[in-house]
Amino acid sequence: MAKKDLTGDMKSGLDGLLSPTKKTVGEKRQEAPTTKKEPAVHCNFVIDKSIHTRMKYLAIDKNMSLRDIVNEAMKEYLEKHGK
Repeated sequence: MAKKDLTGDMKSGLDGLLSPTKKTVGEKRQEAPTTKKEPAVHCNFVIDKSIHTRMKYLAIDKNMSLRDIVNEAMKEYLEKHGK
């Protein structure tokens, strides 16, 4: 069995995976929009298991986190009942 020289094949494969880290001339850097995110706090509270289960299924259904579902529900409650 003859040995095959793979160095040329491997080099082109690795070069294809690498990208330059420096900007090229005329290239503008895309900056993320600056949105101020409100700091989060941890809180522990006890809820009924059936409510927790329903909320988790709702979060999965809407492709959201349970945290986002709870925040949204609390905001709606505060808009309706808060001052």
